Amino acid sequence: RQPQAPTPVPQPRAAGAGTALPATDATGRQRLHAAAAQLAAAAEALAPYPAFGSGVRELRARAAQLREGRYTIALFGAFSAGKSSFANALLGELVLPVSPHPTTAAITRIVAPPSGRAHKEACIAFKSAEAMQADLAHSYEALQLGKWKANRWREEVARLKPEEIPAPGRTHYTFLKAAASQWEAHEGKLGTQQLTDIEEFAAYAAQEGKACFVEWMDLYYSCPLTEQGLTIVDTPGADSIHARHTGVTFEYMKQCDALLYVTYYNHAFSRVDRQFLTHLGRVKGSFALDKMFFIVNAADLASSSQELDEVTGYVKEGLIRAGITEPQVFALSSKLARQAKERGDSSLLDASGLTVFEQTFYTFINRQLTHLALESASRELQTVLAQAKEWQLALQHSREQREEKLARLQEDSKAVSAFTAKLARGIRLPELRQEAEELLFHARNRLKLYAGDLFQEFFHPSLLSEEAGSKRARFGASFHGWLSQLSIELERELQATSLRLEKKCESLMSSHIQGGLDELILELEDAPVFITEHRSPWDTPSLMKRRLEHSLAAADYDSYFKSSKLFFEGGGRRELRQALEQPLAVVLQDAVEEAGQGLIEYYAQGYSRRLREVTAFIEVQWNEWMTGIQTLSGDETETRDFLQRLKQVESFEEVVQKVIF
Repeated sequence: RQPQAPTPVPQPRAAGAGTALPATDATGRQRLHAAAAQLAAAAEALAPYPAFGSGVRELRARAAQLREGRYTIALFGAFSAGKSSFANALLGELVLPVSPHPTTAAITRIVAPPSGRAHKEACIAFKSAEAMQADLAHSYEALQLGKWKANRWREEVARLKPEEIPAPGRTHYTFLKAAASQWEAHEGKLGTQQLTDIEEFAAYAAQEGKACFVEWMDLYYSCPLTEQGLTIVDTPGADSIHARHTGVTFEYMKQCDALLYVTYYNHAFSRVDRQFLTHLGRVKGSFALDKMFFIVNAADLASSSQELDEVTGYVKEGLIRAGITEPQVFALSSKLARQAKERGDSSLLDASGLTVFEQTFYTFINRQLTHLALESASRELQTVLAQAKEWQLALQHSREQREEKLARLQEDSKAVSAFTAKLARGIRLPELRQEAEELLFHARNRLKLYAGDLFQEFFHPSLLSEEAGSKRARFGASFHGWLSQLSIELERELQATSLRLEKKCESLMSSHIQGGLDELILELEDAPVFITEHRSPWDTPSLMKRRLEHSLAAADYDSYFKSSKLFFEGGGRRELRQALEQPLAVVLQDAVEEAGQGLIEYYAQGYSRRLREVTAFIEVQWNEWMTGIQTLSGDETETRDFLQRLKQVESFEEVVQKVIF
């Protein structure tokens, strides 16, 4: 499942211009389409029989998913790491501007043109007025400018001087200046969408005055990669100044089919990299597959192969420390790779390092991802086939036996109703609460340690000893930056906790449902094989009621910063840290407890709702089975026809198994 996409990912089309993908890509799609055909045929074979109504619908839905064969490839990384240039290397053409400004970053998706859209056409969605105002207010606060004023903010921004802006606030200053410069041209576009061409798309991607108003952009681009159903998503930089990007980024991290993290050769493991990768390390174990690939971009800057090996080894060690075991790291030059594809120079492509990555990456796409999709489809087909074999036994009964069977089924309906009622009430809240409390306890302790590390970084001579801005403004900017970054880390901890609770709920429900069904089947003389994997996907809850930078005020502590000399040499920084220790502990405790209660309530309700969905689905299947038995005629023609259909379904299942392996 993908995150909520701005516009639907289009159906695959015939291949257009661009660099051809490996032959295995076509094989992967052929396997999906072959399996889809078997599932659709099995559904049609059983469609005339009411007893298989739910199974037929499930098979048809799964076949449609296999035919679409869509995969989302999400690019992550800090600003200036080369995500755009790496995307261009994959596409084989200069498509994305390679030097976007660091203060803004919209979600940019590259997809095959859907029906009615042309190659190199784009759709631009502008921020809502509320989102834009929230971004402006956030930057106002970061610069210690007071409350954002709708009628006067541009005049106030115009009076700001770059030499007076403290280092932690410079990105916010750039954003405010850019927004003010283009406000009149874009205020009326807020909350709207517009179709445009690739030139205008490039301008909105690269020009700060335009980019700061954009929420997301879709570029419709026809090439072998997109035509094979792959969507490239360029996510906001890991160091984005906009708070909501933390949630957007996590959704793509969670839902994407492949995650590519790009870092730059000359700063291959920056602070932003370390923080984000630690977050990846926390959630990696929750994914069904190891879908993470790590790119060291601009490898052509290495002076020797030995230096390149040293940098790659350094990155691998850092990833392992971040909790990412057995990381897949590839050093390559996106610039050389794109040039090689444009020229059709295979030797240069090999030298760029992209060939090795693409071989591994497309093998993952077309084998592991395809295998996972096919196995899931096969399980559904096997369940429906098991139902059909149960039906075969019913057909072999005499009229008297069928009447007796129907009478038993009607009596057993009471047991089924009692079972579903009990199952729907059976949420295992104590286990869920215990899991949440343990996870949040460790999260709170990590945040306390992380707050100390961040304190050293934001209350540092390089930020507070310079002359830019007033003494109070410098202290306030550092104080806000410290708490703002800690808020981001808190949100990431909550995201990782939510993912683990989601998996815990799924595990508890599976054992709960299967255990109940095992007991029910022992109680019943005749029972169909039930489909139980019919559950809604989970969304990630939003739990940040208030951000930490709103919980502590810089003005209450600026007396500790009388001067840079006294602060760093006279013990002011140590005294400030001691003064903040207890208030921060209380703030973190309250924030984590508040969010923890919200998590428990959210997943308890989600658990209960999904149990009700499953029990309702079981009741539907039971009623379908009852209806099927009631409508049996038992004549030879009916039996002979069904046996032929059963043989067809068995042959379809055999084909799917061959496709998988």
